Amino acid sequence: MKTTNIHQVLIVLVASLMVTGANARTNVAEKVTQLKENAEASKENLKQYEDNLKIVNYNLTETDRALKLLDKQKQALLKQTTETAKGKVAVNAAKMQLESYMKAEQAKLENEQKQIEELKKTLAQLEQNTMKRQENLAKYNEKMTKVDTELAAWSERNQSIVELEQAINEKETLAKTDKERLTKKRAEYEDEIVKWRKQVRVSERTYANFSKLKE
Repeated sequence: MKTTNIHQVLIVLVASLMVTGANARTNVAEKVTQLKENAEASKENLKQYEDNLKIVNYNLTETDRALKLLDKQKQALLKQTTETAKGKVAVNAAKMQLESYMKAEQAKLENEQKQIEELKKTLAQLEQNTMKRQENLAKYNEKMTKVDTELAAWSERNQSIVELEQAINEKETLAKTDKERLTKKRAEYEDEIVKWRKQVRVSERTYANFSKLKE
């Protein structure tokens, strides 16, 4: 029942007390019946708001649980991201070292090929050195292929991590929005419950008083 209705009931009650004896008894009986109905309606409203509060409290509990789970997932993702970054640094360092080796070997190969033309006497030894350098280059190229494959795998993993992090952030934003909405709704229901509890007490007290007048 709204506050305006309460005022209207009180005005009617005051007016009913001012009428004469026989009419007063008749009006009192009618008002007692009305007040009883008002008290029952107030109790129904109170129960509805109490039920709504239970639902909101349950939803808040589930939202908090979801937020905690999302936070754990973010922490695990952060750890994985850090490990991924460290692994990538190590692979990049290996690649740079291999590139350095390859450049050194290539420079030696070119230099020794020139020496083959300039130093015929050492051709046999230089040819052996050339074969060795080419063999080393082949091994390094093979390793370089593996390194490039690993780098591609790291890049794909990083992309998956980024997408997962975006999904977690979106869920976290939705969960926080729901928590804010539910917290506001809980406050509204709690306010309504306080109001209707007061209304129940007033209605029951008024009903009791007029029940005595009826008797």
